[in-house]
Amino acid sequence: AAALAGAGLRAGDRAALIGENSTDMVVALFGAMRVGAWAVPLNARMSADEIDGILLHGEPRIVYLASDSSAEAAVHAARLHAKPAPAALAAGMLQVRGGEAAGTTDAPDRVTGGDGDVALMLYTSGSTGTPKGVMLTHATLDFVTDLSRRQGVMAPGDVVYHALPISHSFGLISSLLCGLRSGATFRLARRFSAQALGQAIIDREVTVFMGVPAMYARLHEWAAQTGRALVPNSLRMIYIGGALLDPARKAQTEALLGLPLHNGYGLTETAPIVSRTFGHPPRADVTTGWPVAGIEVEIRDPQGRVLAPGEAGEVCVRGPNVMKGYFRDPEQTRAALDEQGWLHTGDIGVFGPAGDLSIVGRIKELIVRSGFNVYPSEVEKAIAAHPDVAQCAVVGRRVPDNEEVVAYVEPLAGRDFDVDGLRAFLRDRLAPYKMPGAIHVMARLPASGTGKILKAR
Repeated sequence: AAALAGAGLRAGDRAALIGENSTDMVVALFGAMRVGAWAVPLNARMSADEIDGILLHGEPRIVYLASDSSAEAAVHAARLHAKPAPAALAAGMLQVRGGEAAGTTDAPDRVTGGDGDVALMLYTSGSTGTPKGVMLTHATLDFVTDLSRRQGVMAPGDVVYHALPISHSFGLISSLLCGLRSGATFRLARRFSAQALGQAIIDREVTVFMGVPAMYARLHEWAAQTGRALVPNSLRMIYIGGALLDPARKAQTEALLGLPLHNGYGLTETAPIVSRTFGHPPRADVTTGWPVAGIEVEIRDPQGRVLAPGEAGEVCVRGPNVMKGYFRDPEQTRAALDEQGWLHTGDIGVFGPAGDLSIVGRIKELIVRSGFNVYPSEVEKAIAAHPDVAQCAVVGRRVPDNEEVVAYVEPLAGRDFDVDGLRAFLRDRLAPYKMPGAIHVMARLPASGTGKILKAR
């Protein structure tokens, strides 16, 4: 904090942090928040144009680049003509922007920002493709991390294998911040490696793993190819997030690791928790669990009417987990947050009879085929049940006077894939109007740094 303040960082400034999972990135993040600035973590694997666009929009006072722990960050540092950072920030690089500012060399003894002040700004493209700066306050982070601590999601003595990018809300908040507040130890991995994770599990070195579906798919492939058994182990809790879960992946993972696979629902704008299965009896289905204590969740129709359990509609959320807004974007903030404080997520959900929430898709991804509504998640669930499928994505394609269903499939590594066999498999599981009109096989589906499939691409 003293080093950043000495470089000119002040309360209310933005501090962009470019790197991957490393100790110095975590230290810089807490240092920026201690000063009262907004920490803006960015993945060094982003392109120059992506980084520059965010820096132009966010106008950070300083840019810290974790060049010692990330080759990509070093490339950005050279491109931005950054200078060596103070020794307290390890061997990284620092760029001071927006002119020199008077800073103090005294380390603040507490967080300068108040509860309602912004602590983090996370950039998310959502469904629009244009990055938006989601502003999350100290109060929001306090609520979410304290809730996780009280629920015992992670605990002192836990060792977390952490491969989720800390530039993303799932990795940064749900895993890192919640775990550190609970007293857990983190084993940081800059890049995900199924072999490294598998070996750590076999050697009983970790007790918690939180990952996205692609990570679990790679772990399954590694275990199958090497013939290594991953049970018994020392795992206490496994959690999946970042994308919709399918029953086949859940059952496969639980058999592989010998534990119930916990699941949840959230988005960057809710820091990023709305519901989760943790604290409830294990379920065989893929519900995203129950709304967490202290927040409100409603399912509404397009006219804003609250729907009954069993009826699908837009998920709306209100509570201390909801963002302050989008930075410098009042129009999109008003579109997402209404005057009563409800966040309109754009996700389609339904409450079950037991009060649990299931997500069935995005409003903008809904496919209308011959007058019937087709939720991509329904088709993806059926495809994912095929034993040779690692991942899949379903999108709609406009045709004259209609839409058709198009599927993209990533087979498990080493498997010969039979498209006609998949079609026969799906005929027993899907109504005719839900059947894909085209199936494309790809060695790897395009994905973000977090492993989230990029459907737009």
